[in-house]
Amino acid sequence: MEMKNFEELLKELEEVVASLESGKLSLEESVSYYKKGMELSLECQKRLEAAKQVIVKKVEQGKETDF
Repeated sequence: MEMKNFEELLKELEEVVASLESGKLSLEESVSYYKKGMELSLECQKRLEAAKQVIVKKVEQGKETDF
């Protein structure tokens, strides 16, 4: 999967979902789109988890700082 930012991945996922929901795809196309959608969904989840970890780390570091 080429390096796209989160927003680009999410937009592509939304397009895949819209295509699947349209009901206009053949069975083979639907399976292909479903597979692509799952890949995009997993990549989005990974990036969200990574962002969450960055935030958690920053918050924890902030708790250790004396004001």
